[in-house]
Amino acid sequence: MTRIIACEVMREELLAVPAAHPVEFVFVSMGLHRWPDKLREELRALLAETTGVERVVLAFGLCGGAVAGLAAPGVPLLVPRAHDCIPLLLGSRYTHESLMAEEKGTFFLSGGWLEGERTIFSEYRRVRDKYGEAKAKRVMAEMFDAYRRLLFIRTSHPREDEHVATGQELALLLGLEYRELSGRRAWLARIVNGPWDGDSFLEFEPGSVVSEADFGIEAAMPVLQGI
Repeated sequence: MTRIIACEVMREELLAVPAAHPVEFVFVSMGLHRWPDKLREELRALLAETTGVERVVLAFGLCGGAVAGLAAPGVPLLVPRAHDCIPLLLGSRYTHESLMAEEKGTFFLSGGWLEGERTIFSEYRRVRDKYGEAKAKRVMAEMFDAYRRLLFIRTSHPREDEHVATGQELALLLGLEYRELSGRRAWLARIVNGPWDGDSFLEFEPGSVVSEADFGIEAAMPVLQGI
C-alpha cells in the first residue's frame, strides 16, 4: 500500500490518475499554506500514521519551507524535488523555470486553486464587503504589484471552464496579461505509480530528516496562491 499525502489543490488531478497498485490518498487543506509552521505540524502528524503502508509519497514541494524539518516515518518517504505544486501540474520543473525566465512576474493558477476555502476571489470579496470596492482593489493591487501576467494551467479539471472564466476575470481585475497553458500529467502519474527516482524525486530512509538543501533548487517567487 502506498499512502499519498497531498494538497487538496491537486485532488481532482491525482484522483484522475489510474492507480496500478493499492493507493490511499490523504488530502490536506490548501488554507494551511498561509502558515508554513501549521502545515508542517499537520504533515508531521499525518506522517506518524504508517500502519499497513509500504511507503509514503508526500505530494508537496518545499511549500514555503513547510516540509523542511519533517522526519521520514518508519517507511521510506518520497518527495517531489519542486518548490510547490506548480511544476507538478506543469509536468516538469524545467517547464516552470522556463516560464519564469520568460516572465518572472508570472502568477500561476489552476482549477484546484479556485476551490479551496480561502481562494483569491473569496479574499477579495471579504475585503470588498467589509471595506468597499475601492479598498479591495487597492489591497489586491498591492498584493500583486510584482506580477505582470496570469497563467492558467489547464489540467482537465472537471469544472475547468468555470474556473477559466474566473481566471480571466481575475486577470482583468488586476490588469494582468492572461494566458493559458496545458499542463502535463507525467509528474502526477509518477506520484501515484512511480517510479520515485531520478531527478524528480527525493527518497528519505526511515528516520532521516528532510532539509531545504536536499532540494538543490533556487529560491522561487513568493507563492500568493495560498492566501
